[in-house]
Amino acid sequence: MVPTSAPTFGRFWVAKVAGLIRKKSAYFYVRRIPEEVRSLLGGKQQVTRSLNTTDFRVASDRARRMAAETDKVFADAPLGKAPSAVASRGVTRQQLFDAARLHLYNLERRTTDWGDTSPEAAKEIIHTDLANIGSPHEEVWASAVQPATAKVIKELGLELDRGDRLWFEFASLIRRAEQEHLERELSRINGVIGSTATDALFSNTFAHSLPPKLSLPSGQSLGQVITRFENDPTRGHLTESAGKKYILPFAVLREVVGDDKPIGEITRADCAACHELLAALPRNYNKLSAFRGKGLKELAELAKSTSAKLLSQGTVQVYAHHLSAFFNYAVQKGIIDHNPASRLMAGQPKEGSSRLTFNDDELKGLLAELPGWAGNRRGGRFWAPLVGLFSGMRLGEVLWLHTDEFQTVDGIDAIVLRRTDDRSLKTRGAARVVPIHAELKRLGLMKFVEDRKRAGGRLFIDLPGDDQQHCVDMFQKRFSYMLKQKIGVRAGVSFHSLRHNFRDGLRNAGSPTDVTRALGGWGRGGSIEERYGQGARPAVLSQWMDKVTYPGLDLSHLHMAKADQPEAA
Repeated sequence: MVPTSAPTFGRFWVAKVAGLIRKKSAYFYVRRIPEEVRSLLGGKQQVTRSLNTTDFRVASDRARRMAAETDKVFADAPLGKAPSAVASRGVTRQQLFDAARLHLYNLERRTTDWGDTSPEAAKEIIHTDLANIGSPHEEVWASAVQPATAKVIKELGLELDRGDRLWFEFASLIRRAEQEHLERELSRINGVIGSTATDALFSNTFAHSLPPKLSLPSGQSLGQVITRFENDPTRGHLTESAGKKYILPFAVLREVVGDDKPIGEITRADCAACHELLAALPRNYNKLSAFRGKGLKELAELAKSTSAKLLSQGTVQVYAHHLSAFFNYAVQKGIIDHNPASRLMAGQPKEGSSRLTFNDDELKGLLAELPGWAGNRRGGRFWAPLVGLFSGMRLGEVLWLHTDEFQTVDGIDAIVLRRTDDRSLKTRGAARVVPIHAELKRLGLMKFVEDRKRAGGRLFIDLPGDDQQHCVDMFQKRFSYMLKQKIGVRAGVSFHSLRHNFRDGLRNAGSPTDVTRALGGWGRGGSIEERYGQGARPAVLSQWMDKVTYPGLDLSHLHMAKADQPEAA
C-alpha cells in the first residue's frame, strides 16, 4: 500500500526517503550523479539500484543505507576510491588508480637534469607544460598525455584498448599524475623543502617512499566465476548431491557482496559476513510457509525475532567449508591469488556428533520389528538394515545395489562397488570390494541374490524411486518414522547409525587401520607409506569382516535352513 503522504506521478511515486521510488510493485533507489564526478564514475548521469523488496518499510531502510553509501562514493571519487567497475576485458578502476600512482612514482624517481638552463627558464618550461596539460580543451591536453598513457598501458600489461571508456578515464588519471609531478618540480626549483601533494590522489606517493603496488584483482565478477565453477568439466566426476551443497553458500555470497562484484575484491570481512548470515538462518526455511518468498537477510531477522531453531553448527561448518573450497578453486585457476574464506571456523569449539550408534535395546528392537515392517517378506525393507549393519555400507550404496555386483573375488563372496551411470559414490575410496559377512549368508542373502539374478538389474527392485537419490529419500523417511514410532529411538539415531555400529564392531575386533578403511570405504591416511600398494587382499578383508559381532544380538530365529542355503563358492 502506498502511504497517503507520498506524492504519486503516474506509475511512479516518490517516498519521503530521498531517492526511493516505486515502479509497479518493486522499489528502486535513484540518485543523480554530480557533474564534477561523472567522468570518474563511468560517465553515467544517475545511479539506479533495485532494492529487491516489495515491502515499503524494508525499502525505506535499504534506501537510507544506500544513500549513505552513495554519499561516500561521491566523496571518495576524486581521491581515487571510486567503486569497482569492470571494463569489458577485465580491468578495474582500482588498477587504473594504482597504475597512475605508479607512473607518478617513476616520474619522481627520475632526477630532472636542467643542465645550463636557468631557474627562470625552467619555470617557464614547466608553466608551459602545465598550461597544456591543464587546458580545459580536451584536444589540447589529450595530445600531451596520450603518448604517456599508451606507454604505461603497454609496460604494465593493462588490458585497455584505445576507444574503451576506461581508456579515456585512465588518460585523465595520467594527466593528473603529470600535473602533480610538474607542480612538485616547480616547488623544488623554488627551493621548497619537504614533500607535499597538491592532488589528494597522490598524497602517499613520493620518491622516497615504497613504490605503489599495482593491485591485480580479478576482472571476473563473482557471478562469472560461479558459472565457470558450475560448468567446469574437470568437476564432472562429482556427484549431483555434492553440487547441491554449494547452492546456499552461493546464494549467501550473492546476497552479501552481489553478483557483479569482482571476485578479487571480495575481502575477508565479506566472507565473515557470509559466515554470520549462514549461522543466523533458520532450519528448514525452504520448507516452512512462514519463511517463503523472503531474502536470506530477512530470514535471519525473522528467525531472530521468532526464536526459531537455527542451522546446526555442523551444517554451518559444512557450508563454510564449501565457501572456502570455492575460493580455493579460484586460486587454483589463477583467478585470484589468495583465499579470503580460509579457516572461517577456526578457533570455534567443535560440536559433538549428533549421529549416535544404536544401543543394545534399540538394535534388538529394530531386528524384532524388521519382519513386520517388511510385511513378512524378505525384500528391500528387510535386507537393507541388515546389510548396513553387517557391511557398514552407506544407505545409497545399499539401496542401489545391482545383482551383477555380487561376485566371487579372491575365492570369497563379495560385493564389488563401482561408480556407474545411474549410481554415484560419495568419495573415491567408496569404490571397494566388500566381503559378504557370514551372518548375512546364514540369514539367506545369497539365496535372495541368486533368485534376483535371473531378472538382473537392481537387487531391491521393490523399493520405489526414480533414481538413487529419490529412492534414498523415500526409504529414509519411512525408516526414520518406523524408528521413532515403533522403537522410540533417541534423537540422532538413523540408518547411518548402523555404519557407526559397524565401525565399533571393527574397532572391538582389533581390525588394523588399513583394513578398517578398506572395508568402510574411508580414504587412505595422509602418511606416505599408506599410499604404497593396492591394499589388503579381499580374502584377508573377509577374515576381519567375519570378526565383526554384536554381543547379545541373536538372529538365529531369522536364519535360513542350511539345506536352502546356496553352496559357498
